Amino acid sequence: MSEFPKLRHIEMIPVETEQGKMIALRDPLAISDEMVLVTVEGTWLLQLFDGTTPLHEMPEKCRQRFGWTIEQQVLRELYDHLDRHYYLENDRFRRRKDEIIRDMLDRGAREAVHAGGSYPAEKETAQQELDLLFEKGAGRPGPVNGLPTPAGIIAPHIDLRVGGDVYTHAYRRLAEAESADTYVIIGTGHAGLDRMFSVLDLDFETPLGRIAVDHQFVKALRQRCTNDFFSDVLLHKFEHTIEFQALFLQKVLSGRPFRIVPVLASFSYHVLEYPQFAYERNLIDEFIGALRETISASPGKTTVVASVDLAHVGPRYGDEQVPDAAFLQEVKKADDEALDAALRGDADAWYRSIAGKQDRYRICGFAPVYTLLKTIDARKGELLRYDQGRMDDNESVVSYCSAVLY
Repeated sequence: MSEFPKLRHIEMIPVETEQGKMIALRDPLAISDEMVLVTVEGTWLLQLFDGTTPLHEMPEKCRQRFGWTIEQQVLRELYDHLDRHYYLENDRFRRRKDEIIRDMLDRGAREAVHAGGSYPAEKETAQQELDLLFEKGAGRPGPVNGLPTPAGIIAPHIDLRVGGDVYTHAYRRLAEAESADTYVIIGTGHAGLDRMFSVLDLDFETPLGRIAVDHQFVKALRQRCTNDFFSDVLLHKFEHTIEFQALFLQKVLSGRPFRIVPVLASFSYHVLEYPQFAYERNLIDEFIGALRETISASPGKTTVVASVDLAHVGPRYGDEQVPDAAFLQEVKKADDEALDAALRGDADAWYRSIAGKQDRYRICGFAPVYTLLKTIDARKGELLRYDQGRMDDNESVVSYCSAVLY
């Protein structure tokens, strides 16, 4: 047992149960594949698992901070439960983390972990499902039509069962243009990254086949970086934001040669806003500069894909009220303002739009869009489709879009 137990970064989701309202703890790294339910009062206790308070001192800390008592045995049971599910930052968690990374790298390709859930695992069924999404959305792509190769696209990462048709608008535009040689996919790293970015030098598998990573591009990028953006790769194993883009690329570019560069990005506007984050800003500037130089020096064409959802509102995301039509119109107005900046290719205006509202609507794709706009020289952009999808019975809502930049 750790003398000073520390809770890892986890997600807390309000849920209704037969016992009343409870909080579901979910591991964003998916090292634990089970949710842990705790009472609302139990989440107060979790504040004591901060890495500075010994377990035997927690009852007194609880009395001082919250005004109520708890038995040592109850705390011990909570500790054991969290430890058993790898929710604590300790040697047991680190060993499990290393095992998962070794297993992923030994396989030689990143598996399609969301196949069979968000979309079908069988090739023919997946093809049929994607065809239906195109028919519902942008329509099936036609032949290459003379439009230039996009410098970048913005596509959702919402579950395909909710907003899969919106993806098709960006990917039809890709399909009907001359192909790039390399697609740099910048996905949101939902669980957070110590160095703001993580590059995975590993092929991707989907039900439609295997996509080769551009090893030469990754090598050139690595040579331009002083910091290590290439070793902390666990988040790639379970993160869906790159996998969904890989699937659509395979669909629309079938038969054409291309490679990908998988990149996860994770930082909020706060890192750019406040002086105490100077170290993090230096990391961001270094990586974006290296990526921009690598794209410029690459002998082939490169398109940058930002895998992005926008606002997250409603009880599931911390709001007390169910969003009504008037509120969702406010959300759309804020999204329109931010997207207008993005479609002008103005990364700083994108940042100011979200920072000016203190990220009131919880934009999920801040980092990928900022990176996209700082990396490419976009002269014009076009919003192809915008939508808002209901996520649960409490009518929580996520907004998302497809856009293209030239």
